[in-house]
Amino acid sequence: MTLSSLRYPLHFMTLLSQIKEATMISQIGRIAIFSGLLLGILPLRAQSPQINPAEMIRVRSIEAETIASPKYAADVRGESLTRDGRLEWLMVKVIYDTAPKWTDEITFTFYVVLKGKAEDLPRGAKELNMFSETVTIVNVPETRNGETTVFLDPYTLARYGEATHVAVEVSINGQPAGKFANPSLPQNAPGGWWERETPNQTPLLTRDKTPYALIEIDKQNTIKP
Repeated sequence: MTLSSLRYPLHFMTLLSQIKEATMISQIGRIAIFSGLLLGILPLRAQSPQINPAEMIRVRSIEAETIASPKYAADVRGESLTRDGRLEWLMVKVIYDTAPKWTDEITFTFYVVLKGKAEDLPRGAKELNMFSETVTIVNVPETRNGETTVFLDPYTLARYGEATHVAVEVSINGQPAGKFANPSLPQNAPGGWWERETPNQTPLLTRDKTPYALIEIDKQNTIKP
């Protein structure tokens, strides 16, 4: 075999090598372009506008009312126990609708003012006293006429008098969603009356800390610890 007969295979091999290199460069270019498109798309998704928390919930009403203790009977170690429901609790209730299919957290901070009589109130206490509590519910489905409540125990209620004002501040996933009061606040009011008062040391009670914990439990949302 002469040297001239090897020239064609060498040129052919060189051509194949050049084709492979060009193909690899083309593939790398396509990968780079595709990666660039992904990097361009992902930030756009992350920057999508968020829903205004105030549009995620509609508060229908906020009110306070007295209700009787639940009546029940139970057997404890062979001894029968009954409760006649004569004591009165104060229930503060907010009724609302939610728009999203699911809401991670809704936080309600309740405020209620009681007007008492001098002969019942502690010495030096004012006629009007404010009580407060915050409750956060989780995994809230889309709701119509949802209800969240807090309570004041019967003995504190008997001593401090009748409810005159009630209010609630609402936040969704940590973002403020509105303030609501009964009686309603004046239009364009700079703030709520509760912002100028110091709550009584006796707290309102979340539902799970009262005798009403198991009543209509299927309608109650889970309270965040």
